[in-house]
Amino acid sequence: MSALTVILCIWATVALCAVLFIRGATARVERPKMSTQRRPARFSIAE
Repeated sequence: MSALTVILCIWATVALCAVLFIRGATARVERPKMSTQRRPARFSIAE
């Protein structure tokens, strides 16, 4: 293989690793789902 092919393979590997790292490092922010059931109150108003 020529030197140019080796350099291109190394750059392609580095670029692939960078893309995978950036995709894995991004925060996945999900909004909490609104539940259809209401939770019972923790304390009674009468207390």
